[in-house]
Amino acid sequence: MSVRSLFVRMGKIFPHPVAMDHIRSMPRRRLTPEEENKPYAKYFHKELAEIPRDDLERVNAGPVNPASATPIERRNDLLEPGYLEVETGYTVMPDGSGFAATLVRMPEVTPEMLDWWFNWHPLEGLRYAIWCPPAHVDIGVKDPARHLDSSGVPLRERNEGSTHYPVEGFNLRSAQRLAIRFYSPREFGLDMELFREPFISRAYCADVTLSLMRTPFCVFLHAVRSVAGGVEYRSRYWIGYTMRGGKPVRVRRPMPFRMMDLARNNCLHSLMEYNNLASFLPQLYAEMGGRIE
Repeated sequence: MSVRSLFVRMGKIFPHPVAMDHIRSMPRRRLTPEEENKPYAKYFHKELAEIPRDDLERVNAGPVNPASATPIERRNDLLEPGYLEVETGYTVMPDGSGFAATLVRMPEVTPEMLDWWFNWHPLEGLRYAIWCPPAHVDIGVKDPARHLDSSGVPLRERNEGSTHYPVEGFNLRSAQRLAIRFYSPREFGLDMELFREPFISRAYCADVTLSLMRTPFCVFLHAVRSVAGGVEYRSRYWIGYTMRGGKPVRVRRPMPFRMMDLARNNCLHSLMEYNNLASFLPQLYAEMGGRIE
């Protein structure tokens, strides 16, 4: 598959306007008999969690004004108290890059559960698939032993410096292998003076490369804030950027053919996967005893 044909397949994934009926009807892959026997296979078969109506309405309203979006150079703004002008939405920035933002509220989820999740799920394809069955297919990780409890590395730090190799897309048809390289907040260029409660509990930072021709795709930051009864999971995606030496670099290859479509797809995919994760993570964490073995 050529890079051009790949991006064509990543084009208009979702209808306009989009509704939950369409999202829930998206095809899923088949599980193997071995996967079906796993205790957490039930989460693959459950109905995809509802995306809040207000968020779908924001997406269906069309792109936001780029002047209201957060440029990657101002990523530290997510560490400040309060909210930014665009918490859920998408657009194309003046430099031609894509931007997507989502805010997902996760009742009964703790930062420790999220640390566990980012170390538990990359160890097996089914674990990744239950996160977003219409889009996630499989996964591998560079150093599986580092993610285990036996590694001796504190859970909060275990995923930093890790590279995940998922097979995913905005839907199954657009799925391909990616390389997601995670950074510590400091390596990502975040202001560590701002990195403290009550403003922020965790930051999951990475850049994403398409394995096909090692094409840089995007940079993302998930800023997690503890609130009464759970956490707020605030995500930003900058499509057309990569990280080098702790600094964002604009990709100059003619990678995107329909950048607005990619930004909208990314926004909807983030709403799908993080609302779905919120719907089962507390129960799954309890069932697994918070262990990674």
